[in-house]
Parts: sequence; structure tokens; C-alpha cells
Amino acid sequence: MKIAIAQLNYTVGNFEHNKFKIIDAISQAKQEGADLVVFAENAISGAPAYSLLARYNFLDQAEETLVEIAAFCDDIAVLVGMPVMQDGGTYSAAAYIKNRKILRYITKKNKVSDVDAAYISVGKGVEYVKIAGEKVAVVLGGDIYNEAAYSDADTVVVLGADRYSQGRIERRYDILASKAYMADATLVYVNQIGGSEEIVYDGSSAVFDAKGKAISLLGSFVEEIAFVDTKAENAEVEIPYQDKIANVHSALRLAIGDYFDKKNLDKACLVLSGGIDSSVGAVLLVDALGADRVVALQMPTKYSNDHSASDAETLAGTLGIELVTVPLNDIYRSSLDTIIAAIGEPDSQRLEDNFRMRLRTTLLMAVCEKRGLVPINTANKTELAIGALTLYGDTAGAISILGDLYKSDVFAMARHLNAAQSVIPENIMLKHPSAELHVDNDEEPLPSYEEIDAVLYRLLERWQSRDEIIEAGFEEELVDRVRYLMYDALNRIYQFCPIVELSTMPLDKSYVDLPKGQQ
Repeated sequence: MKIAIAQLNYTVGNFEHNKFKIIDAISQAKQEGADLVVFAENAISGAPAYSLLARYNFLDQAEETLVEIAAFCDDIAVLVGMPVMQDGGTYSAAAYIKNRKILRYITKKNKVSDVDAAYISVGKGVEYVKIAGEKVAVVLGGDIYNEAAYSDADTVVVLGADRYSQGRIERRYDILASKAYMADATLVYVNQIGGSEEIVYDGSSAVFDAKGKAISLLGSFVEEIAFVDTKAENAEVEIPYQDKIANVHSALRLAIGDYFDKKNLDKACLVLSGGIDSSVGAVLLVDALGADRVVALQMPTKYSNDHSASDAETLAGTLGIELVTVPLNDIYRSSLDTIIAAIGEPDSQRLEDNFRMRLRTTLLMAVCEKRGLVPINTANKTELAIGALTLYGDTAGAISILGDLYKSDVFAMARHLNAAQSVIPENIMLKHPSAELHVDNDEEPLPSYEEIDAVLYRLLERWQSRDEIIEAGFEEELVDRVRYLMYDALNRIYQFCPIVELSTMPLDKSYVDLPKGQQ
């Protein structure tokens, strides 16, 4: 049986766009003589669709689109993912089409790990279809873990919508290899690619033979159509090394590009301070959008170092982006004088710092509104986790592109970006991180970012308890300080803008809602 694997980029709710992608892939599959073409889970509707899955008109459009697709399925079998309404519930289903007829819907049973789980009902699970003389088990997403349901198959076809996180691609390959070996059957896995708000799908579709050996691997973060013949002698292909930071770079490029293109947005705007976060953010934006679609604002204060301004100007010149300078001092003094009657003279450094930061955001939003730009947040995960941000100040933005990268990850990304072409000035790479809102004179300075990141990683990604971290050799005072800062920062996290999710534990609202003992 010759199978076409269609790894495509879909847009949530853009049924016409998705339809043409699917029909074009079917046309290519027919030209290549494929018996079957397989698409990802929810290919027709795009994913994740969240509460749209509860709307009748959304589900009706999915059904109408399927009918139009079926008209092109002469002399070929098609498995395509979509949401369907049955018995008063919405199910994630694989529509089975053959010779222009919609023969059945196979619905997913295991939805535990789905982004859309709250809106999906529990279906019947794995079913078999006969294609080109082979017994094909049709599996959706998490149903792959029910090996008994497809143990009698010649070929197992898995329709997935598995989002990206660091380390996920290699873990997925291990799972697919194991399931193919246990089923003693060729296993074909099809995933989608693309960015959808916070979620990134990496693709990495794959085929494993009955011995658990990879015989076809599609690219990561790229659209691709591949073909495999289950009856042929297929040579084993080598599974490539997964470079963590390179994959994160690819995920961010895809997420940023799709965020703008799928929403028909024009240009991005960020504050370019001369620090590492905004510098990395600027390079990533240019990489994803092009220099002509990025505008940077420089907002120096009286505490800004001369080299910060020159570093920002050097970077903007190297990238070829527009740089607009808006000095903050006069605006700050004038604004503060205006409200002194109401609040009195500032009696803390924090009040002044936060006031300046919120003014920065006010100016950023004014420029964006006037020029139709999209404000981009470049705060990192470390700062967000410990509350080293100003609410309604540097927590603002339409989307956060670094909010799931620890400070140490941001430096790693900077080195990665500079390895290809030295764009970020050495001064930026070496300088001490600072918001440049006042002269650093904290009575109780924060631990180093290296120390904070090490503790945060164990708390968040590895779910370790306080005692486990201390037993691993960390000082009790450091662990308690980081934990306290985390709990104190929850209100900022809850009100933060959407974050491009790259890790196993992004700081989104689901994190905030966890019981404190699990945070």
C-alpha cells in the first residue's frame, strides 16, 4: 500500500484555506499513485480551536468543507482529521473517505493530554478499515497508548496534533518506535506544523516498521508531503540529533511568522534597550518577519549607560530595522509633577521605577496604535516567574516571544544566533542585566540568574519539592527565596500576555491555578 503523508500548516477557523491545502495534497497523492493520503488530527478546522468546538456553525462549516473535499477523492482513500457533532457532543474524528464517499467517522477516546480536552467528548477509539488489501488501524492522538486496540493491524495510521516542547520530538520518536514494535506492524504518524497563538506544532511526522526502525522521517517545523510503500523493502533512516536551541529557534520563527501572517498583521514593535532580552527578541522578529516589518523604540533614561544606546543603535543598524528614539526623562518628570498633588513626593525607589516602566509602555502603545504596529513582549521566563516585572509595564504586549525561556536560555539563544552571523554586539552579551531605571543599590540583591534558573528548572520542569532540591545540594535560603518570589508573582503571571509555549511547564494560567504545593 502506498501512503501519502501530508504534513501541513493549518489555520484555525479558516476552512477555505485549509480546504485548498488538503485538496492540493490529495491531487499530488493521486499523481504519485498513492492508495491512501493521511492528514493530521483536526486538519479541516485547524487546532487548537478551544470553545469554537462548542459552536454549531463552526462544526457545520467543518462538515460542509469535508463534503467539498470528498468530491476530489476519486480513486483514492483519505483519512482527514476534523471535529464532528454526534449525540450532542463534539468529538475529534478521522473522516474516512473513499471514491468520493464519506464512509465513516472514527472518534478519539483518549483526550487527556489534548489542549482542547475541555471541549471534546470521549469517543469510541480505534477502528479498522480495509485499504488496498491491508487491514489498517485508524488511531487518533492519545489512543496510540491503547496497544491492544490495534494489535491485529497490518498498518497503523495515527492522526496527531501534538504540540512542540523541548525534548518532545525525541520522546515522540521513542514512543512511536515502541508502539510499532509492540504492534508488529508498520506505523504511520502524521502531525501538523504551525503556530497558533501560544501553541506551536512541530510536524516531525514519521513512519516506523514492525521492528521499530524509522523508515521515513519528515522535517520539523516545515510543510512536507512524503510517500511510503508498506510492501516495499524500506531502508532504515537515521534519526537526527535534536539540537535543543536550534529547535527552539525554529519553533519561535514559525510561531512569530504565523502569528502575524494568520492574523494579517503587518509590523512588530518592541522596546530596544540594548539589553540581551530585547536584542534577542529583535533578531528573532527580523528572522521571522523581515527587517521591513520590525520597528524598535529606544527610550533612554538618566540612568541609561551610553553604551546601551550605542549598542541598540549598532544592532538596529546591523539588522536594518527602523529605530525611533523617545527620551523618557522629561516625560517622566512632567508626569510625576502632575500627580504629586494626589500621591505626594515618591517615597520609594520601587514607585519611581514602576512609574517609569509604565510610562515606557504607554509610549510604546501610543506609537503602536498610531502606526498600526503590534507590541511585542520580550520579558523572559525567569523574570516572570520571580515577579521581576512591572504589572502593566513590561508585562504588556500582544504576545510574549521569550516568556518560556529562562534567562540562561536567552543567552544560549544569543550565542546560537551569533554563531550563524555575529549580529548581537559583544557588549550586550557581556553586560550585567539591568532595567536601567535607577542606580543598582538594592538592600537585598537577588541571587544570580544562574542560581535562580537552576532552582526554577527543578521546581517547574522536574516538579521537585523543596526538600528534594535542598537534598540535591542547593542552599535552603536560596530555595526558600525563589519559592517565595514565585508565589508573590502569581498575580503578574495571571495578567501576563500570551506566551509562545516551548517547555513542558509554561507559566500560563494553568500554572497559576495549580495548588501551591504543586507549584
